[in-house]
Parts: sequence; C-alpha cells; structure tokens
Amino acid sequence: MIFRCALAAGLIISVGASLLLAARPYKRDTVKEDAARRDIFLCMDLSSSSANGVSKLVEEVRGLVQDLDGDQIGISLFNTSSVQYVPVTDDYDFMLQRLDELEEYFRAEEEFAEKYADKYEYVYEIPDAERARYEELNAILSSFDKGTTAGYELKGTSAVGEGLASCLFSFPELYDEERTRIILFVTDNEPAVIGTPLVTLKDAAAMCAEDSVKVFGIYPGTKNTGEENRTTDPEQAKTEMKEAVEATGGAFFDYASSGSAREILEEIRGLAQTETKTVVATKDTDTPEIWRYFLLGGIVLTALCLLFLIIKSGAGYFKAWRTPKKIIAVVTAVLTAACTVLIFVRPMRLDANADIRTNNLDVCFVVDTTISMWAEDYDGQARRFEGVREDIASIMDALPGSSFSLIRFDNGSEILTPYTQNINAVTDCLDTMSLPVYATAEGSSLNTAYGALESMIKASEERPGTRKTIVFLFSDGEITDGSELMSFKELAGGVDDGAVLGFGTGKGGRMNYPGRGYIQNPSTGKDARSVIDEGNLETIAKDLGLNYIHRTQRGSSKLSQILNRIRLLSRDTALRSGDRTGWTETYHYFAGILALVMMACLFRHFRRGNVL
Repeated sequence: MIFRCALAAGLIISVGASLLLAARPYKRDTVKEDAARRDIFLCMDLSSSSANGVSKLVEEVRGLVQDLDGDQIGISLFNTSSVQYVPVTDDYDFMLQRLDELEEYFRAEEEFAEKYADKYEYVYEIPDAERARYEELNAILSSFDKGTTAGYELKGTSAVGEGLASCLFSFPELYDEERTRIILFVTDNEPAVIGTPLVTLKDAAAMCAEDSVKVFGIYPGTKNTGEENRTTDPEQAKTEMKEAVEATGGAFFDYASSGSAREILEEIRGLAQTETKTVVATKDTDTPEIWRYFLLGGIVLTALCLLFLIIKSGAGYFKAWRTPKKIIAVVTAVLTAACTVLIFVRPMRLDANADIRTNNLDVCFVVDTTISMWAEDYDGQARRFEGVREDIASIMDALPGSSFSLIRFDNGSEILTPYTQNINAVTDCLDTMSLPVYATAEGSSLNTAYGALESMIKASEERPGTRKTIVFLFSDGEITDGSELMSFKELAGGVDDGAVLGFGTGKGGRMNYPGRGYIQNPSTGKDARSVIDEGNLETIAKDLGLNYIHRTQRGSSKLSQILNRIRLLSRDTALRSGDRTGWTETYHYFAGILALVMMACLFRHFRRGNVL
C-alpha cells in the first residue's frame, strides 16, 4: 500500500512538473551592456555677452572630442531657456557634425550683426539683392534661438543658474546608477534675469555637488565679448563662478589666460572611468531548471516504486510480457525516458519568431511633431502622438539589440539621438516631446524631414560591419505651408525595410493647445480639424520602397508582419556573416508529450489500483 501511494505521488509530481514545463516558464530581463566610460556635458551660454568668446572655444572643443576614447559627450545650450542640443553619445562623428552646425551658427550671428542688425533699422530697408541672404541667416539663427530664448520678454536673458541645473538633469540614469559625470560649463556669468531667478549659479552648483557631478568652469575671455555692456564686474563674475565650480570638485579656467581645452582634457583623463550599464533591450529567457529537477524527482520515484512492484510480482511478471498491457508499459517507459532526456538536453531549432538579438540593424524613427500630430482622433479621442509613442515602444521591444536614432520635424528637422543601443535615450526624448511654440508654428511640410533622414541613412552606411538600415516615418501627411511634396526616391537605395505610418482620420480631430484651448478655424470660427492626407504618405512610402500602414487604433497585424519580416532580415544577415542567431527552445513540446503520458498512467493507476 505504501509503495502504491508513493507511486501515485511520483506520478502526480511528474504530471505537475511536466505541465509547468509545457507552459514554458520564463523571466524577462533588461539587457544591459557594460562599458567603462565617463559622461560629459558641454554646457554653453549663447547669450550675446558670451557668444563671441564661446564661438572661439568651439574649435578647441572639436580637438577635445577627437581625443576622447569611449567616453560619452553631449551638448546643452542655454540663454533664457535651456535645450539639449546633443544627448550624451559616443558617436563622435555625430558630435563633430553638430559642432560644425554650432560654428555655422556663430558665423551667421557675426555676419547678421555686421551686415544687417547694425546697418538696417527695419527689415523693409534691406535691398532685394540682399534679402535672400538675410532670410538664410535668419533661418540659421532662429533654429537655435527658438529653443534658447523662450520667454525672454518675461525672464530676461542669460539664466546662468537655470542653464547649469537643466544640464545636470539631462544626464541619463542620474539617480539610478553611479557614474563619473562631468559638466564643462562655458559662460561669462553675466545673468540679466528679470526678478528673482528660479535657480542661482550657487544653487545649481550645490545640486551638482550633491549628485557627484564635477563642474569645470570656462570663462570665455574678455576681448570682444561685450565687456563694455556688462552690468556686473568681470572680476567679481569670475570669482563667483570659480567658487561655484570648485565647490563641486571641479576647476576654473580663464580662457583668455590659458589653453583651457587641453588642460581640461588632462583633468578629465585624471578622473576614473566608471563601469556603466547601458540598457539596450528587454529579453525573455526560459527558466525550466527547477521544474526539470522536480520532474526528474517524480520520474525517479515512479520508477523505483514500479521496480519494487515488479520484483514483488516475481518471475511470473515476465512470462506474458507480450500482452497488450506489457507492451503499453514498455512503450510508456521508452517515451518517458526519451522525453525526460530531451527535456534535459534542451534541443533548439531555427525559428523566425525566436528572441533574435537584432544588433545588426540601424533603426531610424522619423517623427512629425507639428501641432496636428496632437489632434484627438486616435483610437477614439486619444492624441495621435500617443499612438506614435506606443508604436515606437513596441518596435524597440520587437527589435532587441538594434541601434536606434530619433528625428523630429515640424518647421525644421532635428536629430535628437544618433544611433544608440541605449533605448532610454530614445524614450526620454519621446517623453519630453511637446507641441511646437504656437506663435512660431509656420505650417506643416514633410519635406523638412528629408535632410535629417538622408544624414542618418549615410551614417548607417558608414558604420562598421554588415548592417541594415530600417526607417519608420510617423506623420499625418498634412502639408499646410504651401509647398509641394518633394521626391524621396534618391534615399530608397539606402533603406532596407521599415514602414510609413499614417495617423489621423478622414473626419479629422480637434487640437487642444495648452493655455489656448481648442484651436479655431479663423474662417468659420469653429474648432479646426486636422485631416490625414494619406496620398502624401503613400507617395513617400512608394518612393522609399516601404509599406504604408494607416494607424487609427491600438494594435496592428500589419506592423507585426513587418517587424517579423525585419527580424528575418536581421537573422539572415547574421547567418550569412556566421552568427547563428534566432534559435528557439523546443523542450516544452516534449514536456507536453510527457504530461499526456504521465496523466494516462495516473488515470490507469487510480482506475485499476495499479499500473502493471
């Protein structure tokens, strides 16, 4: 009786364990890559009193960037307000490209002041022959100034403390991970803030010290920097700045009296690199280990009990071993042994739906951020941009290990992140995206995305290794600035796959602008409605050789099909280069077979009182 009860227990344990294994237990991990690096932000004051001296530093900063090895560096710009011009990245080519654009800004500012600002009092005084150049320079300057001078009428200019504090909070994983973090703070410390500033330089420095961020202050010189227009004493400004940055453990450099960039580089090299963990993906991993041992225990207990009962039956048990009952017992034993061995061996097979590390893909997200993308006609009355965020999150989950870049476009375009495996950098940029300033909105045009997209396609082609370039463009397709859609065909050769995703409905959606309410149609006095233009989106998709998907609600089988196709493209590319990726577990199939066998044995045991 004891052995029959033990046999029943063994069968129950085996059934339970095999059922759990058939369910394929797993755990979800955040995949991180370790790297020894420092995170560095170049925080630059673009106010008029600092600009000339700051511009002279840019060339030296180029040399500093070229001498870095593995460190991440970004750029934060400020005047009245602060903008993250470049998130911290180890893509030095991208950083140098942005420094080129910054140099172009300073050259344009100098030319604008010399030829127009100091020469003409009114715009209509500018001769027609010079008007084109005036517009060109104005466009270059406004692309920077729109972000760094927001609210200047109310706040004044050069919010030095706020600029440093904003830069501090631009560091990734600031509170989640200990890293070596450095800010190269370039300013003449000439604040002209109206009223009481939100954060003083001393306050911002204390915040940096509390978060273990060292600040290296660079005073950009005294020549041709507007010293005659200063409201504070230069020596006092330098003293205050020196005390503030040294309180963080950093150092102060007067650019006029030293080759500060080289000195700072030596200081940075003296700081230890920290082992950092960069989030690159989430990964599901099978965890059958503990249940395999429960299964083995149940099988062993069952086998021992059966062996005892066979021995107890004596030699008579083997006289009629060819009876159906004995044949079934032999088949059951063979199946049980084979399935148990296979469950422990864990054979794998090549599978298109396996958890493939798609680390040979460069995925470029091109996102329309015009006011119409906040229209409320997605999945009911949700904003279109909510759907964009959800789709980008699902794409990043489906393509783990890929390098992602993010481009936004409205009046102009901007590369927010170069190709990076740090998915937090992309999601942080998405989370902070907001409607463009209402007063400066100039209508929609898909054409503004062309230059930035072309740049990222070329950047992917220049990256080492065998890589594929994937493009996802998100827009409602509206063109409201009077322009005609340009051809994207010349970019098709550099695009391997992706999709154009259209947001909006034929009925259209209202646009609620914070502080203004729903935007009105001036001709009717009623709420304006943004209506999708699928014709433009389908044209771009055709030009790039991509599929078009109309996104009106959550979930999309078409997008899932495209993502599976991209995964296959990644796997095939990896296999051709000798990387065996895309294999999936098969042990759970054998666990399912074993569960059926064990349940049949358990049924016979309770029905007949034995399994012999």
